Amino acid sequence: MNPLSRFESLAERLVEGAFGRWFAGQLHPHEVALRLARAMEDGQVLNMRGEHLAPNLYWVYLNPADYDALRQAQPTLPDDLTRSVVELAAQAGLMLAQSPVVEVHSAGSISRHQVSVAARYVPLEDIESGHTTERDTQASAALRAEMERAPGAEPFLILDGRRTVPLGRSIVTLGRSLDNDVILNDTRVSRHHAQLRRRAGRYVVYDLGSSGGTFVNGDRVSECLLQAGDVISLAGAQVIYGEESQTPPEPPKPQDTPPLPNPKSQISNVK
Repeated sequence: MNPLSRFESLAERLVEGAFGRWFAGQLHPHEVALRLARAMEDGQVLNMRGEHLAPNLYWVYLNPADYDALRQAQPTLPDDLTRSVVELAAQAGLMLAQSPVVEVHSAGSISRHQVSVAARYVPLEDIESGHTTERDTQASAALRAEMERAPGAEPFLILDGRRTVPLGRSIVTLGRSLDNDVILNDTRVSRHHAQLRRRAGRYVVYDLGSSGGTFVNGDRVSECLLQAGDVISLAGAQVIYGEESQTPPEPPKPQDTPPLPNPKSQISNVK
């Protein structure tokens, strides 16, 4: 079972209920559920007792047109999504230290009918005081920067040291079988060896239980966030990951940093 399969299964189950009727034809329910599940997985933390805590703060970003339509059709969407987060955490076996908060924002960087979700765990006392640590501020700024930089980045793979393969899909499979997106004709490579997934504008490589293993810059990994220039080795067959930026992104401005969600105001515009 690959690292994301359990959360994907939970997302599928979520859509089977009322969740699938909330989006008024503006968004695909499965995509929203999957984004929530991935954000929850990425944002989980381990407390001092070794318990896995689900994130308690969630930011959901929508295209302005979708945001306006959903605000009219489903004004209770933040509360509805909050209940879904509670259900998802319970099914995933994650603890919630306190009731989660979901904010829905309008953001011009999101394409029509698309959604972006980010999640973090922040101690309750920090939410009530409005205090954010430097780490919180940097993480929020990084999220905004990733959202804005996506159109200018062109990720690609280099195969055999010479062949360039652009990465335009959110999921890219690599292996020896002919049904992969990237086919590696090497007997050392498993039929379905590894998978690249785009997460918040970046690609993460996952090993799919291959016999020869997946390595990044010489280290064996089950999953790894990729950086430009990383060398991926699939049981010895090397692939280089690259990103070509046409226009380098500007550093995020302090006023662009999204605030911590306020439990009293869960629908707002991001200017």
